[in-house]
This record gives sequence, structure tokens and C-alpha cells, in this order.
Amino acid sequence: MLRPIAQELAESIARVIGYDVVITDTEGIIIGCSDASRGIGTLNEASSIVARTGQSRWETEEDARRLKGVRPGITYPIMDTEGRVTGTVAITGEPEKVKPFALLVKSQAELFLKERMMSRELLERERNLQSLMADIALFRQGINDPQLIETKATLMGYDKTLLYAVIEIDTASQSNEDGDYPERDRTLVDIRQIFNASGDVSGCVGPHRYVVLCGASPDGEYNEERFYLTVRGQCEQLAELMRRRGFSVSAGIGSVQRGVTGLMLSYREAQTALNVGTRLFPRQRVHFVTDFRVEELLLSSEPRLLDSMVERELAPFFARSDGDELQETIVAWCESGFSVVRAAELLHVHRTTVDYRLEKLESILGVKPRDFREMSRYYWAVVLWRNGKGTPRSIRGRR
Repeated sequence: MLRPIAQELAESIARVIGYDVVITDTEGIIIGCSDASRGIGTLNEASSIVARTGQSRWETEEDARRLKGVRPGITYPIMDTEGRVTGTVAITGEPEKVKPFALLVKSQAELFLKERMMSRELLERERNLQSLMADIALFRQGINDPQLIETKATLMGYDKTLLYAVIEIDTASQSNEDGDYPERDRTLVDIRQIFNASGDVSGCVGPHRYVVLCGASPDGEYNEERFYLTVRGQCEQLAELMRRRGFSVSAGIGSVQRGVTGLMLSYREAQTALNVGTRLFPRQRVHFVTDFRVEELLLSSEPRLLDSMVERELAPFFARSDGDELQETIVAWCESGFSVVRAAELLHVHRTTVDYRLEKLESILGVKPRDFREMSRYYWAVVLWRNGKGTPRSIRGRR
């Protein structure tokens, strides 16, 4: 661990204290030095002795002449976090003059090493978390071994005695910091401070994408209403925290499941909830898969049938300049429960405008606006179109 940072460490310390610094490995081989005339890869015999004994020593001019590759100065062992010698640091100069800096330099070197080791461990953990999320997302019953994934997840904090719901979080930046590591790390800190119960596991899975394995409780203690209310509050808390930093947060929440197979199902549901919810209700920040069961069923159907439905039902709208406006009206009309007043509120228009558009829809489609069965066909066709299904001929013709 010392070798990759030795040269940077030697140069940074030398700049501060004004004396040359040499870093060696546990064999006394120089791996970093501020004096270009000292050869990287050569032996410093004094450092070799210090590394072997774990005891500091100093060399005068006379001492240095008796040892290979050594100049006057003081040498200290560098200890890792477990108290093992990982190398040495030597300050070149008259021992009496450099002595006041010796312990300071040793401490600085060990602190620098500790920070790098912690950074490396954190980076490794994030990579392992990302790998775990990929394993869960790609898990196939009968093909992948759930025990291997469970073992991997347990090392990350997963508790197999708990029920779990998966949350996928998307943060859209208003700046140019896509994939910025400091911002990613800060967001992970925020997420882990909020989703901090025993058994909760979270990680980054892509630019501005995060996943939380949110522990519910054991079977006998699980209360669905209380759990979802808590999770909504946590997501709203995160969204508000991120908003202050210039980010817009959306979260998709899967159903509560058990085991690795359940995690895979809940993960896919969370993705569905996030993708469908943000398209249909862009002003909402939290989307539960339980609100999109019909959409989930439709989107899992054969693509050819979905495309055919969109092209068939929406063809009249794509041929018109007010087609988007009429599609919006269909959605608001159906989601308002066929209420003119509520539909007007959803569309932010006057109720007479809604009446006018409904009359237009009846003329174009040849169906009564209050005919639930007929209007639902067009409603679901719009939902599918918003989720990337279908390529109406009128659009194809303009390409």
C-alpha cells in the first residue's frame, strides 16, 4: 500500500519541512525520495535495519560512511493501522537539526497512509456494493446460486432474517457534475444517514442512480402501512436535502419481499415504479410499484402487441397538431374519475376548456367520454406511448 504513494509522500513532506525525505519499503529499498540524485530502487542500509527491528535510529556523517546508500539523518519505521512495519521514512540532515521534525514526519506519513488505506477500503466496498446490485438485478432462479449472492450481501450488511423492499433513487443535477465522485460520495453519505436502520444497504449503480435495500422487519412484526409511510417520509427527506444542493430526486419503491429471489423481484419493481412514475407523474417525487400494477403487467406483455395497440389507438392523435393536448386530456379525464372539475385542476385549465376538449374527443373517436371501457383503451395506449412503446405510422412517415 505504501509504494503507490511513496514519491508523493516524500515530496509533500519535504516541501513543508525544508529537508530531503526518503521513503523505503520493508527491505530498505528506496521507493520515494525528494532528492532526484537518490536512486529509486537502491538499498538504504539504515532503513533496512529500522524496518527489520522496528526501532528508529540516526546516522552522523561518520555513521553514514559505514552504511550503504545512507546519508546523515534520522530514520523512523512507518506503522500500518495494525501496528506492523510497512516501510520507513528518513529525513536527511544533521541529526540534531532534523530531530524536531522526526516524530512529526513519522506521524504525518502514518496518517497519510491510513487515509489512503481507508479511501481504498471505501472504494473497494463501493465496487462490491455495485457488483452486488448487478448480481441481484441479473439473478435468475435455477441459473444463479442464491446462496452465493446472500453470502455476498451479508458481508455488505444484509440481514436474511428481515423482509426487504428495494428503492431506486434518481438524482438529476442542475449543474455539470454528472458522475462527479465527490458529489456521489456526498449523496451516499446523505442516503446512509437517512436509511440507517440495522440491515439497510445502499450503493451507487450508475451516474445519479442509487439503490437502497431497505429492511422492513421480521414477518411477525411487519406492518405494511407503517413501513410504506416511513419509507415515503425518508424519501421526501432525502429529496428536500438534495433540493438544497441543486438536485431533483425521484424514487421508485418495490414491494416487500423475502430472500434473494425477493430482492430481485423488488428491484425490478422499483425500476418499474421509478421509470413509469416519473413519466406519468413528473411532479411527484416518490412512486410505489403498488400504484402501477396494471402498467407493470402491460409493460411485461409481448412488445409486438403493445406497439400494435399504441399505433392503432393513437393514430388519430398523431395526425393532428393538437394531438398531445388531447392525449393529456384523456389522461386527466380518466385519472380524475370522469370529473370535469378535477380534470381541469390537473390540466391547469378552465372547466369549459375541458368540456370543449371532451366534445372534440367524442367527435374524433366516436365514443362517449364517460364510457369507461372505451376510454380506458385510449388511456392505456397513452401510458404505453409515454413509456416508449409503439411507432405510429404518422411519425414514421415524417422521419
